[in-house]
Amino acid sequence: MKLGRVIARTKIIASALIGLGIITVPLSASALTIDINTYVAGSPASGNATVATLTLTQNGANVDFNLSNSVNNLPGGIGDDAFISQLLFSYDTDPLLTSASFLNFGGTQSIYQVHIDPSGTNADYDFYLELEYPKSAADRFINGEFTTWTISNVAINDFLGSVSGSGAGALAMVHIQQVGAGSDGKDSLKYVGSVGTPPPPPDPQNPVPEPASLALMGIGLLSLGVMRKRKK
Repeated sequence: MKLGRVIARTKIIASALIGLGIITVPLSASALTIDINTYVAGSPASGNATVATLTLTQNGANVDFNLSNSVNNLPGGIGDDAFISQLLFSYDTDPLLTSASFLNFGGTQSIYQVHIDPSGTNADYDFYLELEYPKSAADRFINGEFTTWTISNVAINDFLGSVSGSGAGALAMVHIQQVGAGSDGKDSLKYVGSVGTPPPPPDPQNPVPEPASLALMGIGLLSLGVMRKRKK
């Protein structure tokens, strides 16, 4: 059997195994979730809890966002009537954004206003983007609701610059108001969040082969074995 036929047959076998899921080809990450779970400021001083999650999904040349509200996770029942009034998050400023960069607003909760590069800091964090939510009793962003929007001509990596402040470095922060058990809560809290620590890069001195590479190596050795048997 000629080498060209072996290579062709190897490619056919590999394609079939990929289709069956025996070989997995790693794909680049197209989404991530920022867990906003770390207390940084406000009264009463509160423990850590996931009060919101911000999910980013790459959609062609755009990034889709989803902010889900879970303020009832605040300990001691102090979030039972609370609402989120602000979201601030990171952006590396390139390309420059305008109000026209924000599209497709949706979800169960509306966004009141978008601020690009707001002046001043918030809990010593200098975030580049800020979304405001309604504060009137009938329109507040409460537990269980979510809001969505799209930013055009950007990539997920544009939003991964950690911002330093009065607490841990973070990618996003929410301001929670009317904190306190029952409907008479008068306090407010600020929580920040980031993504989990990524796994360390592979050791260049001792690389770990990917599953697809291992499978293809096995197919190649099998093909060589077939060639030797036919020669004998």
